Amino acid sequence: MKSVPAWWWLSCLLVRWRRAWHNEQARFVHDNNINTLRFIGAFLVLFGHAFVLCYGPGGGEDPISDWLMRYTGYRAKLPGLGVAMFFVLSGYLVTRSYVSRHNLLVYLEARVLRIYPALWVTLLFTVCILGPLASSLSVGDYFAHPATWHYLEYNAKLFPDVIYRLPGSFPDNPRPGGVNGSLWSLPVEVRMYLIVAALGVFGVLRRRWAFNLVAVGIVVFYVVAPEHFFLLPELRRERVGVYFLLGALCYINRDVLVLHWAGVLLLGTVAAISFSYGKTFYNLLFAIWFCYLTLYIAFHQRIRLPDLGSRGDFSYGLYLYAFPMTQLGIMLLGPEHPWLIVVTTFISSMLLAVLSWRYIEQPCLRLKGKLPAGLKNLFDSRRRTAR
Repeated sequence: MKSVPAWWWLSCLLVRWRRAWHNEQARFVHDNNINTLRFIGAFLVLFGHAFVLCYGPGGGEDPISDWLMRYTGYRAKLPGLGVAMFFVLSGYLVTRSYVSRHNLLVYLEARVLRIYPALWVTLLFTVCILGPLASSLSVGDYFAHPATWHYLEYNAKLFPDVIYRLPGSFPDNPRPGGVNGSLWSLPVEVRMYLIVAALGVFGVLRRRWAFNLVAVGIVVFYVVAPEHFFLLPELRRERVGVYFLLGALCYINRDVLVLHWAGVLLLGTVAAISFSYGKTFYNLLFAIWFCYLTLYIAFHQRIRLPDLGSRGDFSYGLYLYAFPMTQLGIMLLGPEHPWLIVVTTFISSMLLAVLSWRYIEQPCLRLKGKLPAGLKNLFDSRRRTAR
């Protein structure tokens, strides 16, 4: 009896994987783990920052990050992994947002309503309520200090960057002065939104080959010559721009992308082997593996995580409030018990996140689509292409 060639079995397996992935796409809208993963990402940031802020400069990390760095040789800290998870999902979802709309104005409206209102309320809370309580200055001197209002005005734009200190804040904490270090990622996020918008306006998102060429070219240039990479300086900043681009790349190629446990194992093995060939390539291969793993967990039909987003998307509020509430907890309870700070920070930040969702984020998101039809048509890329 003639044996069946190996390529035949491989082709059958690939067909099966592709069918499974199409099933994942069918359950994208209502049946996935995206909200849960975003919540987990926000909690990882909270958990890691609690230990860092308690220990102070040079004092070490949380126990999980310590273990990862000790036994893998890679500086994989939980806050960084949490932010990376955010950016992978954001790259996928934001690209989907533009492609599904093909309208620059509607896309920008959605992005502004999602990120800015909750941020502005957080800044007001930080400056007007938390700041006076945590400052070594008198209330009058605090509000008269120009740096107080500069913090509010500068951070409200998220461009070109953010600042982290309010005058006299948390003077006795192990890391004095820092009010909200988590804000660093938001300017990067906004820049990536604008890059997606530019690619959409020029029709790159409608041509897979063009987007793949641009995305791969950006990543390769960053790997080969990072010191000369001036186009997207955010890619040098914790490499989160790479995670966003990888998420976008996966969306554009979603109909040919196969998500399978074997892919998770294979990419993880390749990344581990590449560690001995240089940190830069290892970082890139780790990012590819982490992106694949995140989307695999997000969409695999046999992985059903508890739906932590069933009552609302609290991840953004948790991310915004965790750092200042951690600093406040350390000021009130002391830095000696970081596990206690984790618990108190989670409770207080969740309360603020729920209020933010109910009264700020959700009402603002309901405003999407309220633009006049004539104005929307003016920015519809499909109408311009037809002409």
